[in-house]
Amino acid sequence: MKKMKKTNLLTVATLCLALGFTSCSKSDSVDCHECHIAYDGPNGEIEVEIGEFCGTDLETVEAPGYTHTIEETIVGMDTIAAGAYSEIHCEEHADH
Repeated sequence: MKKMKKTNLLTVATLCLALGFTSCSKSDSVDCHECHIAYDGPNGEIEVEIGEFCGTDLETVEAPGYTHTIEETIVGMDTIAAGAYSEIHCEEHADH
């Protein structure tokens, strides 16, 4: 009886481990990229990081006509005015 319990526990553990790896590999296949706003400032191009986007959110950000809104003016080395920006770049694969 003890041998049967050990075999069942080993089988269950193996299935759980396999399921864990399968679900991880599916989530790893989702395409994610860091994105930024890019525009010409008085001293050259200014880039403002807007975060990482994955899957359908990444497709939305890269779609023609998408705008990203900055709610408050950011003051730093470059001042970024509050407003809507449509020049979005996501790593090297972006086509705009």
